[in-house]
Amino acid sequence: MRIVRTFARIFREIVKGQNVEAYVVALIGVALIAVDVIEVVDPSLQRTVIIAALVILIFRITLPPDERADLDEVLQDRQSYGPFREFLLSGRDVWIYGPSAANVLRESGYIRREILEKGGAVRVLVQDPGEREGLALLRRQLDTTHDLERDIGTSLITLRQMLTWGSMAYRLLPYGPGFSLVIVDPKGRDGRLVVEFFGFQNEVIDERMHIEITRRESQHWFDYWVGQYELMWNTATPDSQQPTAS
Repeated sequence: MRIVRTFARIFREIVKGQNVEAYVVALIGVALIAVDVIEVVDPSLQRTVIIAALVILIFRITLPPDERADLDEVLQDRQSYGPFREFLLSGRDVWIYGPSAANVLRESGYIRREILEKGGAVRVLVQDPGEREGLALLRRQLDTTHDLERDIGTSLITLRQMLTWGSMAYRLLPYGPGFSLVIVDPKGRDGRLVVEFFGFQNEVIDERMHIEITRRESQHWFDYWVGQYELMWNTATPDSQQPTAS
């Protein structure tokens, strides 16, 4: 998936006229290597390509840094990410919020094996099915291809079962904040998170805008979203039908 994203970035830069000379020299270099495998390439041609690459490298070093962020790299859609389990890889603590969290909970077996059974902890927030007004607003906002109440019901069955798997807790949120949120290791040095913004009645769920933030990239915004989740968690209520410990 990263290779696909890299080639997509290169294509966008070429279309925008960015780094074209560097890609041209790189392409020629790759072509020469390929040809050299089959037959000997003229040494003078090799030297010319090497000198051209050095000239471009020196020239680019002298350029002032471009402070503008490439928003197409920062803002992604769901298809830009690999499998969800890859995002959880090596995580210790996982915090999840989604109206039903149905897509995430399809990986409940992986969460059990790789997080809970290894001593990690999981928190999940889903929408409260008893808050009719909150559900009505969400149904008007989200895509119409899924049955929200049915998905919540299925997720609650899964969550109640997950309580027996380890350090697991879930709560019900009274209304939707307009985004979904997954945080891996919220207190850890290598913490990372993805925010998915709902938009308004996207026809396809994959169209929603996503942004990934790591603690290393932005301490401020990482802490901001961790704080948002904590506020949501403190606002949410336990499931009245949650099984009690015997």
